[in-house]
Amino acid sequence: MKNIFFLLSILAVIFASSCKKSSTSADNGTGTAFKFTNLVARDSVIKVNYETSITALATGDGLSYKWTVLYGTISGSGATVTWTVCHEDKFSITCQVTDKYNHTDTKQVFVRAKN
Repeated sequence: MKNIFFLLSILAVIFASSCKKSSTSADNGTGTAFKFTNLVARDSVIKVNYETSITALATGDGLSYKWTVLYGTISGSGATVTWTVCHEDKFSITCQVTDKYNHTDTKQVFVRAKN
């Protein structure tokens, strides 16, 4: 009976020590939490052929930005770009932000162009 108790004790110690997380192993967590909080235009109304800056406010690791417009011209890349258009109307500018873990969110902002 002592031998069985001794053997079970040794197995319990081996099992418990094998389940511990190594302090030298790499952390496979998601890093900085991904969050796309807002898409902001410097101006909500601009003159035709003038430009405004558009900024994507996002946090996360390895962010990439994809800008889309149906009308007008986007200049630049990254979190802040400039946009201009050559005629009057209300326009939508869209940004898709993706982090290195492939979390994605899309937002749009509206800007009105007037003469």
